[in-house]
Amino acid sequence: MIAFAQTCAAIAATASKLEKIALVAAYLRDLDDGDLAPATRYFTGNPFPQAQERSLAVGGRTIVEAAETTWGVDDAALGVAYRATGDLGAALGPFVRPSHDLGLFRETLTPARLYTLLVEIADASGKNAQKRRRILCERIFSACTDPLEATYVVKIMTGELRIGLREGLVVDAVAQAFDRDPRAVRRAASAAGDLGAVALAAKHDTLDQVTIAYHAPVAFMLASPIAYGSEYKDLASATWLVEDKYDSSDYKQDFRPIARIS
Repeated sequence: MIAFAQTCAAIAATASKLEKIALVAAYLRDLDDGDLAPATRYFTGNPFPQAQERSLAVGGRTIVEAAETTWGVDDAALGVAYRATGDLGAALGPFVRPSHDLGLFRETLTPARLYTLLVEIADASGKNAQKRRRILCERIFSACTDPLEATYVVKIMTGELRIGLREGLVVDAVAQAFDRDPRAVRRAASAAGDLGAVALAAKHDTLDQVTIAYHAPVAFMLASPIAYGSEYKDLASATWLVEDKYDSSDYKQDFRPIARIS
């Protein structure tokens, strides 16, 4: 997860959308199948596929308690760090303390391994579920060896990367990483409800096999406005279907009708 964290830091440091896309693409391109799907989802801010009704169900208090146990975080020092950053991941990251366990038993935190532990946290149930979640959080933190890695692991757990990366840019990065048609990747992402699975399909050139499935949410297909002009070659070369549409709010904003519209 250190490489993931370094990529996130680089993404946060640039305002250029093209650079953000290129950074994500370069990172995804070298991942094996096991790491590719979860890492792609992490960039969207949701570690689980949208098609699954699964949430992490772990609060900030549990995360802090696990960090206190694993890294010896002091409440007063954490309070100062949180007030300075306003972000739990950025506040906790510098407190990371490498595990003293023998190397033979130390876990290496890869995107795939982190995903397995996050699934266990999400699926914990019963009267001891909260204790189980905290113990799993401690296992995750024990595997962190670098402050930046710890920062972004916590950010994944809280669902707030805060690096200026929206899902549409991740979709474009998947297309760039594996040299696929961005339109094909967007279509697959709308149908699959799981950008991780779409990344795997893009890698193996099977995007045409991604179809809508029962009980899986389908993304909205929103129209994008395009201004008429000679610079848009598609307007002259393509065939277009046009439908008149009146929207009351837009109509009232752009025009001032003399009669009330009911």
